Amino acid sequence: MYRIVIVFLLLFTIACGQADRVPEGVLSKEEMRDVLIDMNLADVYSSESGDHGMPLPDSVRQDKVKIYYTQILQLHKLTVKQFRKSYDFYESHPDRFREVYDMMKDVVTAEKDAVENGTLIKEYINNPQTPLPFGKNVLISVVRDTIIPFVKKNKRVELKR
Repeated sequence: MYRIVIVFLLLFTIACGQADRVPEGVLSKEEMRDVLIDMNLADVYSSESGDHGMPLPDSVRQDKVKIYYTQILQLHKLTVKQFRKSYDFYESHPDRFREVYDMMKDVVTAEKDAVENGTLIKEYINNPQTPLPFGKNVLISVVRDTIIPFVKKNKRVELKR
């Protein structure tokens, strides 16, 4: 009888010690937060209207989203399978997913406040090597002075004309 009780106590102790850990191959909360923030931004970028303020057709928007998602996964050095495994894990653990979304909200709010205060723009004007005031994962083309989302962080690119 004592052996059964000891075994149950031991299993209970081990199970409680693993409560906040994620399985191997699953992104941490911080990594998942960063990927999901970028994916939410991709949805916004893909919804930008076309010429003359006309909304883009849904098929064009979906193609843009696919391209952006591919770039995001490359940026974070992930495969679709790795992301899907992590997303499925967090989706099956709503309490952890809520924590990820709360973390996302905190990061976006802090970035929004920095933009509204002009802090990022002032830093960029004083030192063009600092992150751009448009977010962490965007570039400005030197040739066209255009924002290019989801390419290597904090670098300028030269596009061929």
